[in-house]
Amino acid sequence: MNPITLAISTGRCGTTFLEKTFKLNFGSDKNWISHEYLKQDITKVGIYHRCYSGGCLEEMGNVRIQELVNTWLEISKSGPVVDFGWTMRALIPYLYEKIGSQLRVLFIHRHPIEVAASFKLIGSYSVYNSPQWAITPWHDRAMYPQFKDRWPSMTPFEKCLYLWLEVNSFGLEVPKRFPNLQFLQIRSDELFRRDTILDDIVRFTGFEHNGLSLKRSNEKNRRDLFSLERRPIKNEWVHYNRHPEVICLAEELGYNMSVECISDIITKYQLPQGIMPFLRNKSGFWAHKQNVGSILKILGLKG
Repeated sequence: MNPITLAISTGRCGTTFLEKTFKLNFGSDKNWISHEYLKQDITKVGIYHRCYSGGCLEEMGNVRIQELVNTWLEISKSGPVVDFGWTMRALIPYLYEKIGSQLRVLFIHRHPIEVAASFKLIGSYSVYNSPQWAITPWHDRAMYPQFKDRWPSMTPFEKCLYLWLEVNSFGLEVPKRFPNLQFLQIRSDELFRRDTILDDIVRFTGFEHNGLSLKRSNEKNRRDLFSLERRPIKNEWVHYNRHPEVICLAEELGYNMSVECISDIITKYQLPQGIMPFLRNKSGFWAHKQNVGSILKILGLKG
């Protein structure tokens, strides 16, 4: 039996790049390569956060999930299986119970400021708050319930930092819970600056490329301009220092959390310079355009 690999990440960590690169090099009917194959409404990645035992672990075995596991087990007879998506991370304890040592886990993390800023741009913890993914300090298995006292005064950007903290703490916790689990931890930025990291991931997930150079996908899942102009990061980023837990874990993972470093990082998530970005931001241009597009789609006037 070949390995079945799942990833732990917040998302926005280069996992789309990994999926496209692996399909470019190893796409075949004999193996399985996917990214977020099951979405959060099925995996309930927030609700099942840190579910290691008990009733919630039993609940994970719904029909869709069990069908997928059975499919993976069949495919793994001929080739490796991997899903790089963040929506699958909560299934790791469930899958380990089902298949044991056949499971492998890839833990991919990124600088917390980059992750939080990226999620804030798309409306996380402001427009979008579904418990299917949005972990809060009131979660039954939250690792940092002390954030309850701060939550009412926290901005969406800070709440995205909290999500980063919970997910990456889970990533460090998993190999301690399952000491026999094959586990590989990498930094997202290594994917784009160190060629050999791809070779490491290929070997870890059970694929073979026979020493040939890997083709790298050009796709990095960048956010569109409208996200920068619609919900740019303003001065809320300075409040990261209210959360020593985030700073402590980030530094443990090797990230620079100095004000100088973060002020440099944050510039690419702020409103672009120029009169037109300013006017589109102030007028709500992108929100109006989205609303009009939705109406036209309902009316059948837009493909």
